Amino acid sequence: MSKGAYWLSKFLESLLSAAPIAAVIIVFYLLQTFAFSDQFSDIYIISLPEFLTFLVAVISIIIGMGLFNVGTEQSMTEIGRIIGSSLMKKKNLFFVLTMTFLLGVLVTVAEPDLSVLSSQIGVNRIVIILSIGLGVGLFLVIGVARTFSKKNLNMLFLAFYGLTFMLIYLINPRFLPVCFDAGGVTTGPVTVPFLLGFGLGLAATHGGKNSEDAFGLTALCSVGPIIAVVIISWIMGLTGTELPETYVMPSTSGDVLTKVGHSLLESSRSVAISVGPILGFFLIYEFIFVRVPWKTVVRIVLGMLVTYVGLVLFLSAVDYGFMPIASKVGQGFGSDPKFLPVAIVMGLLFGVFGVLAEPAVHVLVQQIEDVTEGAIKKHTVLYILAGSIGVAVVMAIIRSYFEFDVMYYLIPGYIIAFALSFFVRPIYTAMAFDSGGVASGPMTSTFVLPFCIGFAYSQGKDVYLYGFGLVALVAMMPLIVLQALGLVGGIKQSMALARARKRIVEENDDQVIHFAIESEVKPDGK
Repeated sequence: MSKGAYWLSKFLESLLSAAPIAAVIIVFYLLQTFAFSDQFSDIYIISLPEFLTFLVAVISIIIGMGLFNVGTEQSMTEIGRIIGSSLMKKKNLFFVLTMTFLLGVLVTVAEPDLSVLSSQIGVNRIVIILSIGLGVGLFLVIGVARTFSKKNLNMLFLAFYGLTFMLIYLINPRFLPVCFDAGGVTTGPVTVPFLLGFGLGLAATHGGKNSEDAFGLTALCSVGPIIAVVIISWIMGLTGTELPETYVMPSTSGDVLTKVGHSLLESSRSVAISVGPILGFFLIYEFIFVRVPWKTVVRIVLGMLVTYVGLVLFLSAVDYGFMPIASKVGQGFGSDPKFLPVAIVMGLLFGVFGVLAEPAVHVLVQQIEDVTEGAIKKHTVLYILAGSIGVAVVMAIIRSYFEFDVMYYLIPGYIIAFALSFFVRPIYTAMAFDSGGVASGPMTSTFVLPFCIGFAYSQGKDVYLYGFGLVALVAMMPLIVLQALGLVGGIKQSMALARARKRIVEENDDQVIHFAIESEVKPDGK
């Protein structure tokens, strides 16, 4: 494929990803403005300036996502693969684990999704970000140590999630949904490509291309933040004292330009902080330990620049267009009980189409197809993920409306997920847990989560209890559906083998055939 065709395919992919969620808002705006204006007259959800701002954001997201998809394959994924492969060749285990820990902290602190969440929970941002970074670094070390020791991934998940569910009773229940949401937002556009490439580098060096070591790191790194935030919440006695900020759309063209300009500047700064240290770490590590060809280094640097521009466009558009309109639509639907059915339908669509717009999801499903050598098609995984996330958003809306604890979902859900892990191949479990973390990426935390928070806020509900928790549900659903897919595939394969064995059995198969042993055959053949 030529470079032009390659770039065109990436932009077409981003267009197809962003178009559905944009279509939902466009159709809703037209309906609420022209067809059902009387029904929405009390809450008039989307104004014309807000709608135009949203359209500008859609265009920016399409361009930004296309650039991101191109750049990340040449930079973040490649950096992770090179460092992961290099570390596995080192004989000094202490050096390997120390570098791994530093990488985990560095990549997590730089994650834009984490900054978005930390700005909404009313707690010191530095404390939250550093705590989560330390949690990810520690569990990345555990993941690498598992690769060396060949420990069973299922048992690690079972042990650490069991520890998590024991620790949660130490903290204030109001902060519990935030703890589980923290595990999802750490797997965003910066972290996921790096961790997936890092896992593939480990597998290629240590276990081969099809090793389950290629997956599972992202999932383990989603457990660390939950435990870290639970411990910090317990030590500091956190309860959540401030409501998350509400996002206000600009009302005039001047305000639109001001908001767009401010978002671009802020995103340029935050993304530079995100990708700069990672690139610097790679260049220093490469110069001292690896020495890859200079053309590879140049390609990675250029890829990082493309990734930077794409992320700036993507995150700024989310800030000035997607996140505010999602919050306002959620507030509109939550203001009157008669809109609950509409809120459920919209939540379902936002969940489905939000996953399709996740850049990191497309990276993951492509690597699943590559590692399984086409046995699991990327489109199959993508559609299953989208459907399950849509259901998760519906579950969050119902929970918010009827006011019941998120643990009524999480505890049975994880019991089912861990039960399935004992009946499917380990690689399906690893892929499922990775998918859970990846699905709860930037579109979930910056579009669907504000929608749910707005829905709870407008009803006068406690947003800590009934607004947060959405990311946790989104991260849980793929654990069940993808392992169920693996279970069905295993059953079908077993049935096909049984039918094949039955076909090769002949009617006179009960005859006994005696074969002479070579040493007993005489020279004359008798």
